Formats: sequence, structure tokens, C-alpha cells
Amino acid sequence: MTPQFRKLLFFSATLCVLLCTASAIGPEGEALLRWKDTLLNPTSLSSWSRANPTCSWFGIVCDEHTGYVNELYVTRGSLSGTLDALSFATFQHLEIIDLSFNNLFGAIPTNISLLVTLTILYLVSNDLVGAIPYQLTKLPKIMVLGLQYNQITNPDAANFLVSPSLQNILLRGNKLTGTFPQFILNNTSVGLQEIDLSSNAFSGLIPENLQDIAPNLVQLDLSSNMFSGHIPRSLSKLTKLYLLNLAENNLTGGIPMELRNMSGLLEICPRGNNKSGYYYTFVFMMNVYIPCYNCIIRKH
Repeated sequence: MTPQFRKLLFFSATLCVLLCTASAIGPEGEALLRWKDTLLNPTSLSSWSRANPTCSWFGIVCDEHTGYVNELYVTRGSLSGTLDALSFATFQHLEIIDLSFNNLFGAIPTNISLLVTLTILYLVSNDLVGAIPYQLTKLPKIMVLGLQYNQITNPDAANFLVSPSLQNILLRGNKLTGTFPQFILNNTSVGLQEIDLSSNAFSGLIPENLQDIAPNLVQLDLSSNMFSGHIPRSLSKLTKLYLLNLAENNLTGGIPMELRNMSGLLEICPRGNNKSGYYYTFVFMMNVYIPCYNCIIRKH
């Protein structure tokens, strides 16, 4: 065998390996196809086929160096079905899941905790039901938990502990009840920056110690619940807060002067609460005070 022929043979074998690798879908692709097969008429996933490399599929983003799937991003894809058949254990490099604005139903699978690299989870505007699985708190790198506008219920408070990495917990528009969530009150991390509990059925008093639980909070939305009592003066100790929405509750009294004097706030919304008479609040924007009734104050 001549040296030239050996070089040609080596080049051909290398090219074959590269082409075969590029076209193979691998375990991640197979897992996605198995999940696709359980969905009802998933026309938006027509590119999900063994004829195409996984990284070319609609809604799939891969690491350009390793080829592993990093993102599953299929929003408004008319996906109808459950998440039960999605083998989360297969995806050891997945960082982002966004399946918002679909028609997914059923419970959030507990084995989602196997996604050890996941940082962002958005399942907004689906028809998911059942309790928020406490296993979500076992995700070691989770930063954003977006479960807005579903039909999920209270988690097991005894086991649901906020992950130290969690920054945004977004639970608007679900079927959560009871007093201010104990799993947030039990938080020992200072990383929380946004809490959205709006449009649920929470009741009772707004905690006086949120500045100790989440000192770096920048957004707090408790609107459209049944919270009662006065607005805590201690909220003024949340020095990084720029949005506070308390609209549509059963709060009484006025806005504490301490909150009105917070130059960091651009919006505070007490409208739709029980008030003892009328009072002015102010919007601080562009260094101009504009008088209005029951407005929002927010950080500029």
C-alpha cells in the first residue's frame, strides 16, 4: 500500500466519521423524538426527524463546540400533550427550557430535577396542574422559575426549599392559596430578586420581614390576591426595590410615608384596596412629581 493511498484512505475514513457524526441524532435526539411521538399533532416539530441533525431542529440550540443540546425553546408551537415522556436524565447539558404559550397539560414531572445544568425554566401559559414539585428546588443552578398562568397548586411546604441559585420566582395566575408562601419565608439565600405571586388566592398579612428574607429584591408583585391589613412600613427597607404592586387586595390604610419617600421606587400600586378616604400618591419620574389617585410608584 503506497503512502499516497494510505493518506487517501485515512482522509476518507475521517470524512465519513465527521459526516456520520453530523447527521446522527444521538441519545438527546432520540429522547426528543420519543416525546414528540406522544404529542397530539405536533406540526410545528416537522423538522424533528432522523433525516435531520438534531441541532438543526426547530427550537433546538446546541453548543457549537460539543454538539450537546443547550436550549429547548418551542414557544407558541401549539404543542399539546404532557411532559411525562420527556427523558430529562438524557439532557446533561441543557441550560434553558422555554415551552411557554402551548397547550401542555398534566403535572410537572418530578424527575425534572435530573436537569443538573438547568438555569431557566419557562412553562408559562399552559394547562399544567397539580402541586409545584418540590424537586424543582433540587436544581442546583436554577435561576429563573417561570410557571405563570397555569393551574398549579401549593407545593409541599415542608420540602420545598428555595434553591440558593434562584433569582426569579414567577407564579402569577395559578391556583395558589393560603397565607404568604412559607417556602419563601423559609428562604435562607439572599439571591432572590423578583417575586411574582399575583393573581392567585393568597390571604393574610404581608410579612414584615421581607427585607431579611430577600434583601436584594427589585420587584415584588402581590396584586390580585386577598392580602389584608396595612402595607408594612418595613418594605421601605428593601432598598433595591423598584416595582411594588399591591393592587386588588383587601389592604387598609394609606401608603406609609416611608414608601412615599423612597426615591428608588418608580411605581407602587395600591389601587383596588379598601381605603379610609381618598389620598394622593405620587409617581416619581424624570424628577417631576405628578399627583394622581391610587397610582403605582416604580424605580426610574
